[in-house]
Amino acid sequence: LGDWLDERTGHRAFLAHMLDEPVRGGARWAYVWGSALVLTFVIQAVTGYLLMSAYAPSATTARSSVAHVSFTMRAGWIVRGLHHFGAQAMVILLVLHLGQTALAGAYKRPREMNWFLGLALLAVTLGFALTGYLLPWDQKGYWATRVATNIVGSVPAIGPWLQSVLVGGSEYGHATLTRFYSLHVGVLPALLVALLVAHDALFRKHGVTPPAKVDEPGAPPAKVDPFYPKQVAMDLAFGLVVLGVLFAIAMREHGAPLDAPADPASDYPARPEWYFLALFEILKYLPGSLEVLGAVG
Repeated sequence: LGDWLDERTGHRAFLAHMLDEPVRGGARWAYVWGSALVLTFVIQAVTGYLLMSAYAPSATTARSSVAHVSFTMRAGWIVRGLHHFGAQAMVILLVLHLGQTALAGAYKRPREMNWFLGLALLAVTLGFALTGYLLPWDQKGYWATRVATNIVGSVPAIGPWLQSVLVGGSEYGHATLTRFYSLHVGVLPALLVALLVAHDALFRKHGVTPPAKVDEPGAPPAKVDPFYPKQVAMDLAFGLVVLGVLFAIAMREHGAPLDAPADPASDYPARPEWYFLALFEILKYLPGSLEVLGAVG
């Protein structure tokens, strides 16, 4: 059967190309971050598509549909919890991955473009977070999004136009929600996949950045392991740890939090997720005309 399939698809050569990639310096736990990020994105995609099946993207139905998922639908709370905490895990893993890349010197020639693609992937991930926490249409998401879009509005020259495009006019409502939903489930996933393919292609072109001692003058020939099986096993083991931690947190918190319905007339203290808190804090100390320096800069 394998011979029959290979004659028609050439799958063995494809698998060999994927799994026989040489790893200079040998398999290492330091190389697991990229694979863990891909796994986390897969978790986000699967749980996101499941949530889409029950989500009603309008200002009058969004919050009630999220409440239905969280409190009524069987296993809905665990799916939403995995999605919520998986988003935070992606931010943490990306920062750790970029930090490890910087320490290993993998941003240097000839890998500069891959470093820039990594930064672009970080920006897209933060874009997912920004567009995602409005979707429950609760107080926290609504008011945090108002602050974020006001920051966009402070961009010189094109800020008011950009804010109007994001908000869908001058008032926050149904058009705002549907635009953020379209970005979250349509535009940003396509952009992330495109960047991820380019990132992986350049990674395969230049290979893993070996430890510095491998290229030192007089060093013995570097150990070279194929990607499979040792590095694959390490990647899978770390991926299972990440998945287990996400399940444990979602179980402990019994899903993701859900605030009261969005109320434009209320006086709610806007608080975003922790990874945007520094940006909000800066705005306290740079008011008025200086806001653009702290927020946009």
